[in-house]
Amino acid sequence: MSEEQTPQRAALYNPTLALVLALIFTPIFGGLLHALNWKALGNDALCARSMAWVRWTFYCFICYTFLEPIFQTLPFGRYMMLALLVGFWLAWASSIGISQVLYVRDFVPQYERKMFGKAIMAGALGWVGYTTVALTITLILQVSGLQPIPTP
Repeated sequence: MSEEQTPQRAALYNPTLALVLALIFTPIFGGLLHALNWKALGNDALCARSMAWVRWTFYCFICYTFLEPIFQTLPFGRYMMLALLVGFWLAWASSIGISQVLYVRDFVPQYERKMFGKAIMAGALGWVGYTTVALTITLILQVSGLQPIPTP
């Protein structure tokens, strides 16, 4: 195995920046970038754990999107999405997200840094897609009369 193929010279996304950006773009974003990093480092078990976070966060946010009209009637419903986002981020960051930051800092001090441009665009596109689905569901519910249009 040559010097360029060892995990120490792997091309990685900066795990600290991925951890911070996951607060904006959800743990789906951070988990996916960390999974790609673990794969580049040759750790398939932690790659699978990161992808499990991606899947379960995605499933929970999809469920929330379809249940959001029900949550709107609850006193705390307005803040449910923010609580989910921060809660999932804290759980992901404290369980597996920080482990990659520490691992790379301690064992992989020199690595080729991948650029975040495409990843950030994909994260932004994810938020646009989520907003589109949420607004479409809201429009369908209001046009069908199942959810009345709120009046001030």
